Amino acid sequence: MIKIIYITESGKKLAEKIKCILDHYKYNSKIFHIKNFSIDEGDEGYIFISAIGIVLRKYIDKIKNDKFTDSFVIVCNEKKEFIPILSNHLGRGNYFSKLIANNINGKTIFTTATDVHGKVGLDELSNILFLEKPNRKDILEINKRLLEENIDLKLPYGWKIKLNGYDVEYHDKDLVIIDNRIKLRPLKIVVGIGARRGVKRYKVYWAIKKALYLRSLYPWRISAFSTIENKRDEIGILEVVNKFKKPFLIFDKDEINKLYNIYDLEKSDFIFKNINVYGVAEPCSILGVKKLTNVDYNKIYLMLKKIKYDGVTIAISTHKEF
Repeated sequence: MIKIIYITESGKKLAEKIKCILDHYKYNSKIFHIKNFSIDEGDEGYIFISAIGIVLRKYIDKIKNDKFTDSFVIVCNEKKEFIPILSNHLGRGNYFSKLIANNINGKTIFTTATDVHGKVGLDELSNILFLEKPNRKDILEINKRLLEENIDLKLPYGWKIKLNGYDVEYHDKDLVIIDNRIKLRPLKIVVGIGARRGVKRYKVYWAIKKALYLRSLYPWRISAFSTIENKRDEIGILEVVNKFKKPFLIFDKDEINKLYNIYDLEKSDFIFKNINVYGVAEPCSILGVKKLTNVDYNKIYLMLKKIKYDGVTIAISTHKEF
């Protein structure tokens, strides 16, 4: 849950605009007057439409605990200026500040040295590329050096991205190597697909593209696609998966139905009536991550709950750590 907190009536109007943007991008959010909101464990972040002083004096000590796990905190004013002040990188405060500001003709004001100088810090790099988290010592060292010099960066072949502050080379390993010594494994990201029988290729393709857009994912960061056994020969799906040149994972109905005892996933009686499972995209994306990583289910989460687009359903899952 992302909580949007306001004080004044004009602040409430801005809060409603922010919520519309978060709704569009399929992020769970809720608006609160400052007198009525609470800080709860598991909150993804807080967007305060208020003075920074109020947030620092009354709330920041209740939110901050650890750089690696803190919820993000963004403060904005009624001129639509967004200032991420806590968990800007690992907690994605920067990401949400830019996402919202860019959609309402606002402005993001950065205070972290790497951001001010237009450099991608090591902690931000792990977010952009969806990598396991680097350790604290490496973050401090690399981010300090980035202000004075470029850092060597090796990416897997096929990862095409420009990153300010790095001299990029490519290799045939499934690793990102920073400064020739820091090795970070890419998180596995699986796109689950459900679709009507006889679905057209272009409908599957554009549904996937929309889902990737909603989570700022490059196509080359997909680890695999997945679906139910009924769809293993669906031509429209097969042609698109082949286009992306990624593995295609198939799961049977028993595997899918068991997952509903582990996760509180949305159930569709209509789908169950037709193919004897309550859903396809969400459980298949989760099962795909499980198959690729074998991590505990409590480490796997839906980074994008199912979206429906022209007869196609897409969901995306990843994991917290290996």
